[in-house]
Amino acid sequence: MNTPQPPEPGDPAPRLYRFADASARVAALAGRIARQLDDALSARGRAVLAVSGGRSPVPLFEALRGMPLDWSRVLVTLVDERLVAPTHPDSNEALVREHLLRERAAQARLLGLVDPAEPQLQHCVRLANQHAVATDVVVLGMGDDGHTASLFAQAQGIEQAMDQNAAPTYVGLIPPRAPHARISMSLRALLAAPCLLLCIDGEVKRRVYESARSDDASAYPIARLLHHRGTRLETYWSP
Repeated sequence: MNTPQPPEPGDPAPRLYRFADASARVAALAGRIARQLDDALSARGRAVLAVSGGRSPVPLFEALRGMPLDWSRVLVTLVDERLVAPTHPDSNEALVREHLLRERAAQARLLGLVDPAEPQLQHCVRLANQHAVATDVVVLGMGDDGHTASLFAQAQGIEQAMDQNAAPTYVGLIPPRAPHARISMSLRALLAAPCLLLCIDGEVKRRVYESARSDDASAYPIARLLHHRGTRLETYWSP
């Protein structure tokens, strides 16, 4: 098992940390996030955490919410969101409220991405960009198809999302197969994060990750993070 340590300055290579099981992976990742947030709180008096949705982050959220941080000075926001009401079962905001913003983390403030009064894609993207803040920690997942955030290959809007020079912080996308239109952090915004963490499990995702890491021309969206010069992506994997 790797013992995760923050990359040293000048060390741009993506790192893969392997753990014997999910509980060890979750504990290590929760500790890494807490240390980074605590550093930001000490340096600036506030911290911003951006998290992804789906079911995979639930154990991480439940571990993280008990961490002894000054959560009242932490802003939690979303890496991506489905264009559904914040009370919808598929809402990432609802997931975060249910599983992260409890116990000690109940004091944190949440910045959602969908306006329930006007749940239209371009309107919500515009508001998300108006309220976007620089992040201290971004936590990503990855699908079996190599997508991360809501950066799906072949999605409508993916060209803008992958523009490293001009894309706004948030973009609107319509995936080719996954349900619901999406609001997602762009590749440019992800690359700007000082602490970029990827949490994956299972042999299928490990093979996708290794395939993307070994091929700088890979069509997997995650490859754009792995091969960007200067990216210090840390990946936490367990079987």
